[in-house]
Amino acid sequence: MSGKQVQPEAIVIGSGIGGLACAAALARCGKAVLVLEQQHTAGGLTQSFSRYGFQWDVGLHYLGEMGPDGQARAVLDWLTGSAITFASPGDVYDAVHFPGDFTVSFARPKAALELELKSKFPHSANEIDTFFNALAEAVHAGRALFTRKALSGFFANIYGLWHEQEIRKWWGRNSADVVNDLISDPRLRAVLFAQRGDYGGMEPSGTSFGMLAVVMSHYLSGGYYPLGGAKVFAETLIPVIEKAGGMVRLNAKVRALHVQNDVATAVELSDGTVLRAPAIFSDIGARNTVGLLPPDLRETAWAKEILAFSPSVCHVTLYLGLTGDIRAHGASGANHWFHERWDAGSGVWQGPAKEASAPVLFVSFPSLKDPAHARDDQQRHTAEVVTTINWDLFARWDGTTAQQRPQEYDEFKATLARSLLAQFKSHFPELAPMVIFHEVSTPLTMSSFTGAQQGASYGLEVSPRRFLSNALNVRTPISRLFLTGQDVTSPGVTAALMAGVLSAAAIEHEVFNRLR
Repeated sequence: MSGKQVQPEAIVIGSGIGGLACAAALARCGKAVLVLEQQHTAGGLTQSFSRYGFQWDVGLHYLGEMGPDGQARAVLDWLTGSAITFASPGDVYDAVHFPGDFTVSFARPKAALELELKSKFPHSANEIDTFFNALAEAVHAGRALFTRKALSGFFANIYGLWHEQEIRKWWGRNSADVVNDLISDPRLRAVLFAQRGDYGGMEPSGTSFGMLAVVMSHYLSGGYYPLGGAKVFAETLIPVIEKAGGMVRLNAKVRALHVQNDVATAVELSDGTVLRAPAIFSDIGARNTVGLLPPDLRETAWAKEILAFSPSVCHVTLYLGLTGDIRAHGASGANHWFHERWDAGSGVWQGPAKEASAPVLFVSFPSLKDPAHARDDQQRHTAEVVTTINWDLFARWDGTTAQQRPQEYDEFKATLARSLLAQFKSHFPELAPMVIFHEVSTPLTMSSFTGAQQGASYGLEVSPRRFLSNALNVRTPISRLFLTGQDVTSPGVTAALMAGVLSAAAIEHEVFNRLR
């Protein structure tokens, strides 16, 4: 991130994990890449921040496929030179809670989860077997779907013909329809939908079953956490980019893409600087990418199809600082999902004025996932309390900055904090006196720091039509302009990482060897 000049062989807009992975993959192939980041810190949703000696991650809680045999781990090790170490919080990675003190432990390996589900729902044993078979088939179809997104037109069409039927069967149908066909017990269905907050699919009827399958399967070998927190991704990937002659330039907001005769030629920064490269990759989301195009290109069928997709759900997060032995008082390395009702509807909080508590609450204790915290003799710990929330509650302040927002916004944030803190304490009463600090972030915070429209940290809707769309491919109709990040594949840090490598493979075919 030095001030040296670079003649880039590729430009990447955005330094989220997808952009950094794309740039690092190209760097591993000897290309000098310029990454442009609008903020003062690189990393996107893999940033960390600190307050009074506490550290939290803004968008990472746990990752799958990062064990010694994980495919994503192999790709990440290639990118970073095995510079990131992961820790497992234990066999149980998610504890799912429902009314009536009903708890299901999601544990590794797959057989443990199957046994847990069958012990809780003994009359559904055969249906559970059928469900896991469906998961495997949907994941297989997903590999074909995402591989097709990186291929050129002719090969993509041929490849698509081979796999079209299985893709449509699992990714072209919504989760509610598939699970209702497979599972007869409505409470078991609710349990199988319990992790839907991990992929922005809060309403099963609007979520592709393939999305459910990929995320659920993602953790079957356990959850993992990077030692040092999420910031280690930027800390390890940026040196790889720089070693190949590239750089990450901060405070560099792109305001326009230059296109001539349907060829992307340059990017223009907010200060008027024009930067050119033979290839331009966008990691700022498909909708935001369309917004950078000349007006006439925003009217093309491709652009209109992208703009027709809605942003996914948005979140509000309560960051907590605690002192003392929190593990002895109810905290654990596993995440906790508190479903306040059995209804598997949208799960989106309509705000304190309409609902005293959020219908679904996710609680994570990152300090218990990182062994480095064991050396903290002051026993400082952190928790993150997350729920999805209705964007309409914040829409009137859209476009404002933290310094411009009125007092009513600050008052609303305080109300959210009180409500979420009370809900957290109701589930962890012994931890209540140990909380010494709290801070709330809203969808507006997300928009300000990442540019996410409507604060949608998961990008676009995760509907069947999104995954069947031919608009959301690595290659765009504009020559030399490529998409990367989670809009190309699916929501989440690992998916965005893999999307970055897929995008790099579009111009460096040897990268495909790392994806096998």
